[in-house]
Amino acid sequence: MSVTTARKWIILASLIITGAQILFYLIAPAIGFPLSYPKNIDLLQIVTPVFLGYLGAATHFIFQNTAPQIPVQNEFLGMLVIGPIVIYAVVTIGSLLAFAYMNRAGVPLGSGMSVDNLATALSLSLGVLAVTTGIISSYLFVAPNAPSIRKPET
Repeated sequence: MSVTTARKWIILASLIITGAQILFYLIAPAIGFPLSYPKNIDLLQIVTPVFLGYLGAATHFIFQNTAPQIPVQNEFLGMLVIGPIVIYAVVTIGSLLAFAYMNRAGVPLGSGMSVDNLATALSLSLGVLAVTTGIISSYLFVAPNAPSIRKPET
């Protein structure tokens, strides 16, 4: 995977995941998902900042004059860019499905997965991103050393 492809992958995945998460968590109570307000917003506050950070770094990066050369072993870049995002997506979807199933109608009260347990599962999946994609994005979206902007003399 090239550096440019890695950048595109992180940007696109972050946009899709951010949009999907915001939409899902906001409408979850309305569509019958067993997550009530304000717990849905609490979970959104846990998962959204990570992807907003990636998008913020990418947004800052695109306004730079030139992209710096990044020494990278392209053979492994793809696995470390795509893999953690796939793990995050699979764990998140699996956790949400388990939460919905264990809290479906007819299940004895208190025997299902708690919102705190769901938050823990989401936090663990975000941890995978923190140790991989977070570090990778700090290299991919680094701004080259730009000359300082001088204020006009008065």
